[in-house]
Amino acid sequence: MDPFKLVREEVARTIRTLYKIGYVLDHEGNVSARSRVADRYVITPSQIPRFEIKARDTLVVNGVGDVIKGSRNPSVETGMHLLIYSKRPDVNAVIHFHSVHATALASLHETIPPFLEELIPFLGENIPTVKYAMAGTEELASNVADGLMQRNAVLLANHGAVVCGKDLKDAFHKALLLEKASTIFLLAKAVGSPISLPESAVEIGRELFRTMML
Repeated sequence: MDPFKLVREEVARTIRTLYKIGYVLDHEGNVSARSRVADRYVITPSQIPRFEIKARDTLVVNGVGDVIKGSRNPSVETGMHLLIYSKRPDVNAVIHFHSVHATALASLHETIPPFLEELIPFLGENIPTVKYAMAGTEELASNVADGLMQRNAVLLANHGAVVCGKDLKDAFHKALLLEKASTIFLLAKAVGSPISLPESAVEIGRELFRTMML
């Protein structure tokens, strides 16, 4: 039995779902998951419309990006995904997407403060925009991986967003939560200044985040 079959199917299904809900367009975004086989990761391919990606199109790579299984070209952001996994052994799934409101905040280089109770336990105390770097570069990979050391979501300057989770279902939920928070934050900013939670509530959120790990 192919040990990567189920995870390849889930990776493909996740990127197709992101396309359906408008979080990525034809050639945007990428999804990966850590497999149960040591030092093996599954990632979406490049140059294929996201709504067409099937399990057979995904790639199995090792920790340095060598293709172990699959005939397509792996995502240009493979290095970023692998660096996140190396720095966060608790992470088993990574999603990079371009939803409208999160990307709007990324274009403003905003940091989402702890203004909603549900944000902190799942995403972290705040969600910053990491410094701009060209797509597919080691600099971008480093900026994103460093940004995710204390949280599970970051905005990418002038680009989009990245979330990580304990599995793909968890990471997908965090993508939805980040876009929801981005939408509310932008709406609030349009009429005033969003007010952060009191420190007592933030501390409870911090403790929940530490307890949940992800």
